Amino acid sequence: MIQQPEYPIKMIAIDLDDTLIRDDTTVSDYTKDTIRRAQQKGIHIMIATGRMYATASPYGRMLGLGDIPMMLFGGGLIQTLESKKILYSHPIPQEDAAQLLSLAKEKGWMMQSYIDDVLRVAEYNHWVADYERITHSHAVVCGDDFYTPCGAPDKLLSCDEHEVLLQRAKEIEEAMPGRFDIMCSKPTFLEITPKGISKGVCLKRLCDIYGISLQNVMSFGNGMNDLSMLKAAGFGVAVANAVPEVREQVPYVTASNNEDGVARAIEKFIL
Repeated sequence: MIQQPEYPIKMIAIDLDDTLIRDDTTVSDYTKDTIRRAQQKGIHIMIATGRMYATASPYGRMLGLGDIPMMLFGGGLIQTLESKKILYSHPIPQEDAAQLLSLAKEKGWMMQSYIDDVLRVAEYNHWVADYERITHSHAVVCGDDFYTPCGAPDKLLSCDEHEVLLQRAKEIEEAMPGRFDIMCSKPTFLEITPKGISKGVCLKRLCDIYGISLQNVMSFGNGMNDLSMLKAAGFGVAVANAVPEVREQVPYVTASNNEDGVARAIEKFIL
């Protein structure tokens, strides 16, 4: 297994939750300073998250890196931080979303949709409250109107106990085969995106825009939704708190999100 980058690093892609962000939802001054120093060396920095713009942008601004690109919704959207320019967008087709939300209503599944950077739910419950707390977001309660989407969602998300979500994923695939990519970003979060959309695919698109080879990218992540990006990059780095399936498939494992793992790896290999 490769223990250090084989090619010069020209771009760094960083997941937010449980990777860059500590469990107390903060980012240390040491980490912020280290990432800025990498940028000052001419390296492009990109945030790569399942979050929407409204909840990812505060962390982007906290880093103080200017108008950097942000990969949002797990790869469905690339939008710049300050100018808000959309570089790439691939939402769930509205008709597919309507069919899935109808199934969710029939089955009694808790679902969330993200349309025009607004988090929408049918009703408020403890799952929504937990999600708001973790992501510092605010959900709009739509009642039954939720099940008739007003546009093409960038992502759908279902919350429940992990074993329940694993079964739910199977039911969705059986009901609508080949329409979605479905995976757990956290044990209680089931993310639903258009088929073929992933952080890895999106990273390739951004590299094409910037004229950078994937082999010149260092990426950081912790969850299964990060794995495609970690494997696509020339040098994928997992934090120590990453799930075992991720840690086993990357060239290097750094310290945990609570121990400045991202900064430590950047300092070790780049600065």
